[in-house]
Amino acid sequence: MSVSHIALAVFVTVLWGFTFVVMRDLLDMLPPFLMATVRVVAAGLPILVLMRLPKTPFYWLLLLGLTQGAAQMALLLFGMEFGMPAGLSALVLQTQVLFTTGLAFMILGEKPRWAQYTGIAISLVGMVVIASTMPGGATIIGFFFVILAALTWAGSNIIVKLAGTDEVMRLVAWAHVIGILPLLALSYIFEGESEIFHIMARLSWRGIGDIVFLGLISTFGGFGLWSYLMRKNSASAVAPFSLIIPISGMTSTALLLGEEFGAVRMAGAGIVLVGLAFGTVRLAAFKWRPAR
Repeated sequence: MSVSHIALAVFVTVLWGFTFVVMRDLLDMLPPFLMATVRVVAAGLPILVLMRLPKTPFYWLLLLGLTQGAAQMALLLFGMEFGMPAGLSALVLQTQVLFTTGLAFMILGEKPRWAQYTGIAISLVGMVVIASTMPGGATIIGFFFVILAALTWAGSNIIVKLAGTDEVMRLVAWAHVIGILPLLALSYIFEGESEIFHIMARLSWRGIGDIVFLGLISTFGGFGLWSYLMRKNSASAVAPFSLIIPISGMTSTALLLGEEFGAVRMAGAGIVLVGLAFGTVRLAAFKWRPAR
């Protein structure tokens, strides 16, 4: 990966880490399926400008809509609703690195370098250290939903590669438009029509701001940039950068939500960064070259 792509990957993952604070805040105002619905509505708004479909077979767009557009966020929010703390959710979600690497090997034939395997292993040690400091209260069912969200994210990473289009912003916008109907149907079935209208009518300006941030900035902007990186680089090279998300997420939740953040967790975060650098940064890219 180039230096500019590395910087872009770091920016996106730090942004996504902070997003867990916003999701936790909005979950206090909206039930999970309704929250997932309004998020994809906001993420799909750019389609008003990007009207034309991306140049890719429609079945890839449909699959991306069902995974990235609908299932991933719904599963994550359900996990948080069932007791997973925001910081721990950010950590567990990064098992998608392993899923992405495995799927890329099986489906795309990508063979990660030995340094990438070693870097992921080092980062996972750091994640275990961080997990050992997390407070109790996370339920088994909540954990299971977050694992499913991670698997769905990994699947969407592979779909972006298979879609074979460089029109990633159109791809992301249309994928989230496709996700609106299934999420709205789930909200209607499980949360009720009258409850939906009642809650939305009482939504505060802060809640509207949360929705705009989640939909337009974190989802449309974040996944647009992430999909661009997936198209331009191997999936196994980009995926490990998401290990920054729990560091950013736990820092944000510690500062803004009061979740504990001690020396051991900081050490774990440092191990994650060491593993990330070891597995993704090619030192040859930084060799000094004399001016001609």
